Amino acid sequence: MARSGPLRAALTTLGCRVNFSETDLLRGRFQAAGYRLVDFDEEADLYIVNTCTVTHVADRKSRQMLRRAVRRNPRALVVAVGCYADVAPETLRQIQGVDLVVGREEESLLVGRVSAALRARGMQTPASTDDRAAILSPASPARALIKVQDGCDNRCAYCIVCIARGPSRSRPAQKIMAEIQCMERLGHREIILTGVNLGVYRDARVGDLAGLARRILQETAIERIRFSSIEPQDFPVNLLDLWPEDRLCRHFHLPLQSGCDRTLARMGRHYRLEDYRALLEQIRRRVPDVGLTTDILVGFPGETEADFAESVAAVAALPLNGLHIFPFSKRPGTAAATMPDHVPPPLRRQRCEQMHQLARRLARSFRQTFVGKDLAVLWDGRRGQEWSGLSDNYLRVATTVEGSWLSQITRTRITGLDGAVLQGKIVDPTSGHRAAETVPWFGQKPQPPLPDRPRLPAEGDWSNRRFCCIMQQNR
Repeated sequence: MARSGPLRAALTTLGCRVNFSETDLLRGRFQAAGYRLVDFDEEADLYIVNTCTVTHVADRKSRQMLRRAVRRNPRALVVAVGCYADVAPETLRQIQGVDLVVGREEESLLVGRVSAALRARGMQTPASTDDRAAILSPASPARALIKVQDGCDNRCAYCIVCIARGPSRSRPAQKIMAEIQCMERLGHREIILTGVNLGVYRDARVGDLAGLARRILQETAIERIRFSSIEPQDFPVNLLDLWPEDRLCRHFHLPLQSGCDRTLARMGRHYRLEDYRALLEQIRRRVPDVGLTTDILVGFPGETEADFAESVAAVAALPLNGLHIFPFSKRPGTAAATMPDHVPPPLRRQRCEQMHQLARRLARSFRQTFVGKDLAVLWDGRRGQEWSGLSDNYLRVATTVEGSWLSQITRTRITGLDGAVLQGKIVDPTSGHRAAETVPWFGQKPQPPLPDRPRLPAEGDWSNRRFCCIMQQNR
């Protein structure tokens, strides 16, 4: 018997924050076209997997998610999009049950292509595939990812992103502002500016990333503005001139990749350890209690024991509080794939574990400095009996408290540390409710009302829905 009601669409994402922001747009397009969005683990008529290819592990996970969709509903239309679909479309087409593999240049036509494929199966699709009214549909009710830049010109020896994403290009500031104002009016308390190479953002009207941030402060009342990963050589130092504005989150993710200059040179990175150290110290002087995190790539071809030991010692001496550690992954088409002296996988795993031990020490040391202090926490989900949230300097905080705190920002006293999670107590419950007269530091322009949009559930465990995969590669 044919099922009645709108067709159900389920989307999932692997990889970086840029991928997640693009899924938010796809989700909005399908919603605007009349599809009903459901969780990826539910039965759906359409499954879309936004794939990642930054490592061989990301490739494997992408294939696994596609096969999971096929098993969930063998009659559904299963679609692969994203970076893996761009660099290895034939590999994905060979997976039994995958119906469409759509490259990035065709994603703007995705709703029409999907609807045509479903109609060919005798299914009644929405009457219109016009998605011009679509707005971002973030997976989190608390924060929204805003893509401001795409592509990369750096061509690091190990990285396939420049091949998958193409050359660097920036989105117009006017379009970015429209998205942010829309997300603000829909109740999101934090935006995350993201890009493949965020630090090279340029726009004729606002200038660089600092100019864009200044305009957001001037024209919105959004409570939190966060920056995703910025390459060290592209970090716009004038961004620090905007502090002590407390709407700017005190956290920067600056990929180091190695603490050994010889390895950095072979990687094709455009800085050396001393440059990186100087940048971190400058940020710390300008932004008190800033969280500083990084990516470390272990086992790059030619990395000797001495090189690795030098890297560990250098990272231990840097003012970092979070390491995202990845073993080298051979990517066809990159310079590193053909380099000699590849490090054996068992040795790569051993070195990763050693770096993970250092990461745990650094993280704990930084977190302990906040015990007894107050942090502003944005509560983004519930885990069992506890509410879970993030401080502006990117520390996970938990509290046991009655009531609904989803999407609220409260002043929270840190009372202890449990593993990697700070324990806290809300000391100012009224601070979580945004006042109607809120005016940003730089002033505010009035905005017209938005049409109503179906909202996501008011409660539930949202804390891992968006961020479960984003740290796989923070580019």
